[in-house]
Amino acid sequence: MADDTYQQAQAAFDAGNVEQAYARAMQALAARPQDVPLLKLAARCSVELGKDDAASLLRRVVTVQPADADAWRDLAAAAVDAGDLPEAARALREVVRLRPDDTAALVDLAHTIYAQGQVDEAISVLAQVVGREPGNLAALRSLAEMHRKSGDLQAAARMATQITEWRHDDVLALIDLAEINLALGNIQEAVAANARLRIADTEPGHDVYAYHGMILGEMLRERWRQALDLAIDATRIDRYDLTTQVLAFIVGRVFGQSERTAPTWEEVQAALAEEAADHRRLHVEALTAW
Repeated sequence: MADDTYQQAQAAFDAGNVEQAYARAMQALAARPQDVPLLKLAARCSVELGKDDAASLLRRVVTVQPADADAWRDLAAAAVDAGDLPEAARALREVVRLRPDDTAALVDLAHTIYAQGQVDEAISVLAQVVGREPGNLAALRSLAEMHRKSGDLQAAARMATQITEWRHDDVLALIDLAEINLALGNIQEAVAANARLRIADTEPGHDVYAYHGMILGEMLRERWRQALDLAIDATRIDRYDLTTQVLAFIVGRVFGQSERTAPTWEEVQAALAEEAADHRRLHVEALTAW
């Protein structure tokens, strides 16, 4: 009879009758509250239906079967959905304890504790992942971002460089290398990263971002002729306001001020910084959309 009840609930779930499957599973659990297959099925139904009892159902599973790593993983996901990050972290720690080689769980644990403000531990956990899997791009990206946000730009640059060693045309890593080196005052490295970015970023209309990055680097180095040449090249592919304004500013520095209105140095820097942030955001959104 117990097997029949589970089979009926599972059949309803498989047929897309999730409400019916949930009702049958919950009804059966009233008589058999520690039936693990029923608990797991009810939890799956709860998630599908957007109910708020998936975590409590999965807690009962891990109480009955504390060595069930998959159940702990499901509990972590349910806890995240419920906004309970401390419980999610506890569940992921159990997954890692039971499956020490589960690098995906380690990455999720790092993100979860980072969201709770435990930055140093999150970085340490991700460093473990990279130590085991030097080419784990998800971990490297997260490490670069955590170091970047915590102000350790040297470490962030190392992570971005490591990404480009595995993927030479990684657009987001090249954007970060250019931005971080600029912030560190490594202008030559920033210009070089933008030169690589101009080739790597094949999205229509994106080559102008790399041009602007190279132009900014040359202006910071006061190599005005090089900046002028790049700005003229940029106008061949982009005749919109920012490129023409940057060109007007450079012309003023090379040939002297004219009657034509040109922006100030502060305005040029602010506009280019805003554009660079927009460029990075586009690629972050594209990456997270996968």
